[in-house]
Amino acid sequence: MTAAQQAREGFATQLKEVLREAGSPAYSALERHSGGKLSTTRIGNVLNAEFTKPVAWEFIDAFLTACDQYAKHNRIALSSALYDRELWKRRHTVLTGVLELLGGEEAAAAPAALFTVEPFPRPSRQAAPAWRDQPSQLLSAQHQVVPFTGREGDLARLEDWRDGDGPVAAVTLLHAPGGQGKTRLAAHLAETTATGWKVWQAVRGSMSTAGTTAPTLSALGRRTLLVVDYAERWPRQDLRTLLETLAARPGKRLRILLLARSAGTWWTSWQYDLRKVNYLPDTVELPPLPGQRTDARKEAFTAARDRFAKALGLTDPETVPCPTNLAAEAFGLTLTVHMAALVAVDARLRGTAPPNDPVSLSQYLLEREGDYWAKLHDDSPDVEIVPEIMAQAVYTATLTRPLDYDTALEALTHARVDTPATLTTGRVLSDHAVCYPPPAPNTPDSPATYLQPLYPDRLGEDFLALTTPGYPTHRHLSTGWADRAPAHLLAAAAKDPAPALPWTRDTLTILINTAERWPHVATRQLYPLLKKHPELALHAGGSALATLARLDNIDLTVLEAIEPHLPAGRHTDLDVGIAAITARLAHHRLATTHDPAMRARIHETLAARQSYAGLHDEALTAGHDALRAWRDLTRTNSAHEPELARSLSSLGTRLWAVGRLEEALTANQEAVQISRRLAAGNPAAHEPGLARSLSNLSADLSAVGRLEEALITAEEALEIWYRLAARNPAYEPEFTASLSSLGAALSAMGRLEEALTAKEEALEISRRLATGNPAAHEPELAALLSSVGVSLSEVGRLKEALTTAEEAVQISHRLATGNPAAHEPELARSLSNLGIWLSEVGRLEEAVTTEQEAVEIWYRLAAGNPAAHEPGLAGSLSNLGIWLCEVGRLEEALTTAEEAVQISRRLAAGNPAAHEYGLAGSLTTWAWVRCQTHQDLSEALRVTGEAVEIYRRRVRAVPAQFLPPLRSVLDLQADILLSLGRPQEAGEIRTWLAANDPVPGSQP
Repeated sequence: MTAAQQAREGFATQLKEVLREAGSPAYSALERHSGGKLSTTRIGNVLNAEFTKPVAWEFIDAFLTACDQYAKHNRIALSSALYDRELWKRRHTVLTGVLELLGGEEAAAAPAALFTVEPFPRPSRQAAPAWRDQPSQLLSAQHQVVPFTGREGDLARLEDWRDGDGPVAAVTLLHAPGGQGKTRLAAHLAETTATGWKVWQAVRGSMSTAGTTAPTLSALGRRTLLVVDYAERWPRQDLRTLLETLAARPGKRLRILLLARSAGTWWTSWQYDLRKVNYLPDTVELPPLPGQRTDARKEAFTAARDRFAKALGLTDPETVPCPTNLAAEAFGLTLTVHMAALVAVDARLRGTAPPNDPVSLSQYLLEREGDYWAKLHDDSPDVEIVPEIMAQAVYTATLTRPLDYDTALEALTHARVDTPATLTTGRVLSDHAVCYPPPAPNTPDSPATYLQPLYPDRLGEDFLALTTPGYPTHRHLSTGWADRAPAHLLAAAAKDPAPALPWTRDTLTILINTAERWPHVATRQLYPLLKKHPELALHAGGSALATLARLDNIDLTVLEAIEPHLPAGRHTDLDVGIAAITARLAHHRLATTHDPAMRARIHETLAARQSYAGLHDEALTAGHDALRAWRDLTRTNSAHEPELARSLSSLGTRLWAVGRLEEALTANQEAVQISRRLAAGNPAAHEPGLARSLSNLSADLSAVGRLEEALITAEEALEIWYRLAARNPAYEPEFTASLSSLGAALSAMGRLEEALTAKEEALEISRRLATGNPAAHEPELAALLSSVGVSLSEVGRLKEALTTAEEAVQISHRLATGNPAAHEPELARSLSNLGIWLSEVGRLEEAVTTEQEAVEIWYRLAAGNPAAHEPGLAGSLSNLGIWLCEVGRLEEALTTAEEAVQISRRLAAGNPAAHEYGLAGSLTTWAWVRCQTHQDLSEALRVTGEAVEIYRRRVRAVPAQFLPPLRSVLDLQADILLSLGRPQEAGEIRTWLAANDPVPGSQP
């Protein structure tokens, strides 16, 4: 089957799943419910994958609507996830992209054009005479004026990655601050690529690139190097679609080089997606030019000076000396060295002395920009606007980034660019494009972009800063208009809670980044803006909020103004930033607050925010501080007992999160004891606290193997939450969590159908809550989906278990993108469960890939916190050992199973009640792999005996849970005895298994 056929049939299968969930209506019924938008013939063609052109989006939309209407008419309950339009748009876009790449088939219009691919590097432009008047253009990596020099080690590493004996498809992130030379290095790598390779650059799409098409498969070539610049700025879905589309080229060698300023959380989470589609990710950090070895900087300066001299017409470049301060920290950036060389050459031509500090270098080049604007206005018929208006357009473009024509006009209007009555805003836009032309469109039908920023990025940020009044020197560049422009650009977003204008997030992020190096931008623009409109900060996103909170000169009143607008609970996009703001404010408040109760509340709030952000160690420290404060207060005033109980319960949850199970149990037992006494005296006031403590205690009891007590406690908690939620829907999240806990406790006791019923009821409520507020409730939905998948499998509903597990992984991946620290553990659990169900339905290679991804996450987590995450690692390793063996990778299976046993033994030695069951499972896997490979059979037999003893001890307490694994290991024991030539003993076990249940005390 070809890749195109696979894509068509996979898409059709997904549509058929919707049809089945809707009750398998007849095609004629769908035709009626679509209002005539569908035909029975077309429905049949699509569901049978009998189409060559991609299906039009209008068909997909009408099909989903018709199925939904039919189901509602017949009172059939549907899963909202199946009808998620964004999910279907992405699936449709991937299908369209695959069929385009596979050539020869005219594509239907996708919901949006996400990217295009063009040759890389673009042909360098010859030095133009105008560049003598606008020398900053010579700094652009695109123009390749300065040849690549140095970086031999970095280049060699990338060449080995490109040409070595690695996997067919691999991705490397090359990251460094702006101006470090990433694009130049990538261009040189492209130029040194051998014959037979084709090198491309992926260009991010937007509204301005609608209609752009990608090359066909044959055009991309059998060996492809693809460069993706500004990778961290790509919308996640767009970049995922690009990579998934390219992954549809089986057998073709592919190297993708991502360029970015940082390898932050976006990259950590991206690595999971890359492995999911069989890419091998790697990371290369480009270091600064070494300051202790100034000859490297002198070499870079000299090479740049000579090329700039040739471009600008200086015939004796050797007479331009190197600056004497090249060893300074600022010259660790390649861009700063190149700026020094460019300014030195241009100053020699103009007969002036060059400056030698970074700010003055930027000032010099920006003044030359201004001279160029004036010359164009005076001499060119193509430019009518005066330099002052050009400066305003350049300022706006640097904040907004490139936009399509209509949005660019809107941006200039919002910024209040001083357009004379004799000119239109469109004229300002076209004149700006003369000075700063956008890259040529990739295809003739691709609309152009406008408001190209001032590049390089760092020079653009310097332009914003030096144009803003308030810097103690270089004041002649500043203008009153620039002082107000950011507020004007963002005013609409401040007034309207609806989706912000397209440039809002970029403008806020660039302002915050500029403020890091230019404090007056913070004090004159950023801080006043956020004080007046603190709700704007939420548009910036979690990463930008964290950067804001970390600014050295942050005005704490800004953070205090933002604080009331932060979500009260968790928010998956903002949690990291909220934790940073809370920590900065807590540090200040604790230094100035002496009231013990207020200090305790500060610690408590900080612990909660850090916990939401996945900063578990920091949250634990703050939680302990809060608990000590409440204990001290309670000794002299019993009125603080409710706060003490709440603090104990919260601390127990955080101890549980880092694997300190016995301490968590102790804390929650004390919390329950206090809460029970308080609730007896005043149920209305204290029953919620009691229920919360009981729910936490149930989880702790289960974790340490006290299953019957866990079930009793979960039932008591649920009874209270049910009563509270019936009176007040605000308690529904806690009621849902309590239902889920009860389901887990029932499952542990072997009451599988009851467990599934409880979890499914919880899932129904959780879906409704997540639909209303995804940022607050999706983490719980993901965990619950994974748990429901386990219960579905336990009752034999494997197909449903697989579907549910896939949905859990999908949500967990998305959550881990924004905040790996908070959501990676649940992602690892979901992946491990998905691997189990994939293996159960015979998709073993997928099971291996999925479980390997889970193992990699567990390794990373366990390195930071072994107590919390080694149990998950051991379980995933044990699963992986089985599936590696089943796909014939025997040596890997042996090694993996052995590692699982080693970890499990160590855990069980420290806490047998909590970890003996896991050890028994790892021992069984180890023995099974040995049996399959006919290695160490005598030792395998001994190990099965050890597992049998563990299960026999456990089966006395909970027969329903431990009888199945006990029978399984006994059956394996019989197989090993047969292989050892001991058929009589094997036969005795088999006869006994056939005739009896292995009740406690029986001996086979």
